[in-house]
Amino acid sequence: MEESLEKLKILDYEEEFCKTNNNDLITRTQFAMPSSNPAENFKTFAALVQWLMALNGNYTEQWDRFTDPNVTVTNMMNELRKVGINTDIPPHKLKQGHGGEVCQVLNSLVDITLQKKGFRFERPQRRPDDYAEDPPDDMEGPSDDVGDEIGDNVEPEADIEEEEEMYVAAPSTGEYGGGSEDKLESSMMESKVDPQMWRMELERVAPHLKLVIKSNSTKEWRSHLEQAATLEKQIAEGMPKTTATLEHIVSEVGDAIEKIQGREKIVNQNFDHMISEYRKVKESLIALQEKYDGNSGTITKLTNELAEISEELDDIKSQMDSRGNSMTDTSPLILIKKALSRIKGEVKQMDLRIGAVEHTLLQVEKKKVRG
Repeated sequence: MEESLEKLKILDYEEEFCKTNNNDLITRTQFAMPSSNPAENFKTFAALVQWLMALNGNYTEQWDRFTDPNVTVTNMMNELRKVGINTDIPPHKLKQGHGGEVCQVLNSLVDITLQKKGFRFERPQRRPDDYAEDPPDDMEGPSDDVGDEIGDNVEPEADIEEEEEMYVAAPSTGEYGGGSEDKLESSMMESKVDPQMWRMELERVAPHLKLVIKSNSTKEWRSHLEQAATLEKQIAEGMPKTTATLEHIVSEVGDAIEKIQGREKIVNQNFDHMISEYRKVKESLIALQEKYDGNSGTITKLTNELAEISEELDDIKSQMDSRGNSMTDTSPLILIKKALSRIKGEVKQMDLRIGAVEHTLLQVEKKKVRG
């Protein structure tokens, strides 16, 4: 993702893409990590791909936020296939708007765009420094004002002397002394300093190289006062022009309001007869609605009465049917005859029992008389 971002900077995407489409600048983790708004991230990715395709001369249809993301991914893969980019990627990987697949597609498309533009990456060229080996003798230390702003972070003289001994020049004879420019350049290229010692010295000196700027509270109010005076002057200079513009706008708005009011009066006058007709129709509608409501109540009442009468009629019909059936039916006579025959049998049995009881009583009475 970082490599793609640096290549996009070569294509001047800040001016050509971001400002033209009102998009925010792309971050180093824009398409590498999940976003809090995946839909917006996918929209930015689609717009960036479309812009790069346009730089290649392949103008595609507009992919906006109202387009279905599945359709957008399908069209995107078809366009990438046309420029020779491998599209053996699941569509849902591109739809999520982040991940290695998205960064791979973006990096490949940027490379193709740079090739179409004729851009080539060349090896860096190292040029020798033009600085003097020793500082001039007449170099003076920082002034008192600068010293006050930097602060009291000053080293003792003993430490300064020790540091100067580490960087003292070699004797004039030999490789570093009084030689030509070729020897100087070779001495700079081939250093004899131990890297470990150099690293230790750097760790020792680094804390003393920090610049601490102390704010001067005595001058803050002066700067604020000067800034306030400058702003007041700017406001005073821009006030007449702004006032004239606002007065012109007020007059235009007043004229527009007067025109609108005049048009409203004309419209009201032209459509006055239609308004009266509308009122009459509305009143008649209200009367008919009331009449309809009254008739609806009457119809409901009559419907209920009809239902009650229908129920009574059904009861009467059922009673008449049952009576007609009973009049033509002989089953009651048969039941009566069976009941009479059963009663006669019971009477005979009762007579037999009564005769047996009388005989028993007569025998008992005879025994009493004999005894």
